[in-house]
Amino acid sequence: MYKGPLDGIKVLDMSSVVSGPMAAVMLADQGADVIKIEPPGWGDGVRRLGASRNGLSAIYAMINRNKRSLALNFKHPRGKELLIQLVKNSDVLLQNYRPGKLDRVGLGYEDLKEVNQDLIYTSISGMGSVGPYASQRVYDYVIQGLSGVLDAQAEGGDLKMVRTIIYDKVTALLTSQAITAALLARERGQGGQHVELSMLDGAVYFNWPDLMWNFSFKGQGAQLAGDLADIYEISKTQDGAIVSNYLGADLSGYETEQLIDLLVQNEIPVSRVNRREDVALDPQVQASEIIRDFDHPRGGPMSLPRSAAKFSSSPDLPQQPSAELGQHTYEILKTVGLELNEMKELSRMGVIG
Repeated sequence: MYKGPLDGIKVLDMSSVVSGPMAAVMLADQGADVIKIEPPGWGDGVRRLGASRNGLSAIYAMINRNKRSLALNFKHPRGKELLIQLVKNSDVLLQNYRPGKLDRVGLGYEDLKEVNQDLIYTSISGMGSVGPYASQRVYDYVIQGLSGVLDAQAEGGDLKMVRTIIYDKVTALLTSQAITAALLARERGQGGQHVELSMLDGAVYFNWPDLMWNFSFKGQGAQLAGDLADIYEISKTQDGAIVSNYLGADLSGYETEQLIDLLVQNEIPVSRVNRREDVALDPQVQASEIIRDFDHPRGGPMSLPRSAAKFSSSPDLPQQPSAELGQHTYEILKTVGLELNEMKELSRMGVIG
């Protein structure tokens, strides 16, 4: 059965938390065979982050669906050997360890390209592999601080966080695009390569078109401008709020839908301000059918969005729930020649799970 435009592409997802797993799930949603590699016993810490039910977190379910799970301790010599065996027949390896960590254990790009010349080895880091902050531990809020977005969010001198992990997710988008570009280049005869992305680079790239336009022209003569957000306005209504171009009027005596109808008739972009619990109920969201209801074996009834991209050749791509830790370990290791008895022994030793 055709699974999508990336059907036949094999991906080893060694990443954790958000940026890497979300990039990998985009590939999985589009048909790639993604194997998520996690340490036995504990797994990816995001399994326990945020809202959860029966030991399954919502964020893990979202960014790790459509993947097979391999519990493997690659720090053990035998675990490392097994990983290298998997690399031989893979198209992509994705990792977001701090720069140099995998190189020190013989699993860097220079090591693995000797095993598979066609491998697309993809590294995500917080700050990049060079510079004074390269070895620093990084989460999204660190990048918000460095990227200028907190300054842009300031109101009345008070700095404000963006209340979502924006740069983890921006980096994921950039990474999935970069991987597919590298796969296309390989198809055109350029072979495998090392693709590097950092969250800070992604944030600067993302912010620059509008937040940083006053800093794009060097020297004198440029006409500077305020932020685009300065021309937008959130207005309270009788029964909620709307967001639109700046109107400069008290709208609190009007009903939300009444205002929306009036502004839409006059070609003024406008929307109601949805509460988070109302997003899935919005008639436009429902019409797009992006939110899908399903039963997760562990989490029970859930609602998660499908892939945002629609492909006419595969209009309804299959969706598989996120796997239990090590759910596919034996199935995967059979493909590199392991017998059941050896796998049981490796499991006893903590090499696999």
